[in-house]
Amino acid sequence: MKLFVRLTVMVGGSVLFSIATDILVRTEDATIGAGLLYFVLLLAVSGLWGLWDGYHAKRLAPVFVRWALVAGAVGLSGPLRIWFEGDRDFGVLWSDLWNLTPFLAGLVLAPAAVGIGIGYALNRGGRSPLATRARPAASDR
Repeated sequence: MKLFVRLTVMVGGSVLFSIATDILVRTEDATIGAGLLYFVLLLAVSGLWGLWDGYHAKRLAPVFVRWALVAGAVGLSGPLRIWFEGDRDFGVLWSDLWNLTPFLAGLVLAPAAVGIGIGYALNRGGRSPLATRARPAASDR
């Protein structure tokens, strides 16, 4: 379920951002500002959400794999979205898959991984801040 929510938000948000910029910016010229805003949003959302996931994680591996899958899906969504909006040239699709996919995936996975690591370190491996020495463990009784 956690994977589905992250996939829906990240890929759906990417598609909605593309649709919104097409509607709001009606020009044939390149919209560099919109692209940079998209990159910043990918970095910020994946980093903060990774921080949240890392803070609540008991183990790092499943959280990292989840974000790797999300990064792959977001990376693939860019070239496929361009291909469906464009003239459906397979040469352009192949070039975008080769160049754009790893770039977009990196914009998601790198900040998510940093956030996961920081969040995990802040909570020391999934221990609840309430589960301190205030309540002794069963072995201490």
